[in-house]
Amino acid sequence: MEPIVKHIRISITSERYEVAASLFDSVYGDLAEQVGGNVPPTPMTPAEELLMGIFSDDLDGEGEPSYFVKPADPAVTRAKATGQETDAIEKIELFTEGLMTVTPDAAFTETPSYTVAVTYDETELTGMAGARSTVTYRTADRGLVTMLRTGMVSTAMTFKAHHRAICTYDTPYMPFSIGIHALTVDNRLDTEGTLKLDYIIEIRGARAERCEMVMKIAEV
Repeated sequence: MEPIVKHIRISITSERYEVAASLFDSVYGDLAEQVGGNVPPTPMTPAEELLMGIFSDDLDGEGEPSYFVKPADPAVTRAKATGQETDAIEKIELFTEGLMTVTPDAAFTETPSYTVAVTYDETELTGMAGARSTVTYRTADRGLVTMLRTGMVSTAMTFKAHHRAICTYDTPYMPFSIGIHALTVDNRLDTEGTLKLDYIIEIRGARAERCEMVMKIAEV
């Protein structure tokens, strides 16, 4: 089968704020010292997440969990509790168009699998004008999502719930090591047109941020 390519409209909303945690802390051992290249997603234990200050309100595992990660600015906690606006939370809304490509996996099993790729161009709104982003995953493993960026900046970021990954972020100035710890990956892009990512991201040497991102797509 040939790949199926669809022209789509894309909306992306995100909130991010600084948190009092570090993905490069020494409690993670040797993995934290592996910089200058990509480190595959590594599972994090509940004890390690607690050391980061990550708490779940679904301790019995029966509901849909949400997480508390201590913000660096107390104004964030107050804003989240009261619904008030604060400059400590950066909000972005992006509306654009792109392509969704669905390709049958080479090795068919009893349950066929497909590789899904959603591609769009970044804009000045995200601070990455001149870059192209591609969100990729396999339908056989929707919980593992990769975001590739090429152009003015380039990287390959991997998201898998309760896993941490380290990647290299290349810019026109210099490369950076970035840590990503995903809390939630709710991926329904090819079935319902939505992807929700809740994760902590940190450039090595800078303060970590929590980002809650929702992508919605619709065929043109």
